[in-house]
Amino acid sequence: MNSNFVLGNAQVQSLYPIVYCSDGFCELTGFARGELMQKSCRCHFLYGSDTSESLTTQIQKALDERQEFKTECILYKKGGDQFWCLLDIVPIKNEKGEVVLFLVSHKDITETKKDQQDQGGHGQDSDTGERGREREVRMKGKWERGVGGRGREIH
Repeated sequence: MNSNFVLGNAQVQSLYPIVYCSDGFCELTGFARGELMQKSCRCHFLYGSDTSESLTTQIQKALDERQEFKTECILYKKGGDQFWCLLDIVPIKNEKGEVVLFLVSHKDITETKKDQQDQGGHGQDSDTGERGREREVRMKGKWERGVGGRGREIH
């Protein structure tokens, strides 16, 4: 299973340009790495007609305020295909406690949403639960320790 994420430079205000994207992100979205570099890590190029405008505003606000943010939303691949995405923004701090990068992960949850709808669920409710929150905190701590000029590789 691939990790689908981009890293955005938190020190370039409002744009937060992509400085790295994973192979999994390219496979998920249909974009080549060269097409993504220096675009905003809020990934507005994945927004479309069914992407919630209020969520896109919340995504920008989370980046501007350097806050962790997790949501489910409808995004679009380069070819126009729609998919449900579990979007997770995690600010990454350096050793001085300054946010220097944003880890923005994208998980395709389309099949889960289809299953929920088939079972009569609304498919709109986010259900991250406590275990999900604990994973976020552990992951966030791992990244904060792994970044910051100590020459350690980030896994």
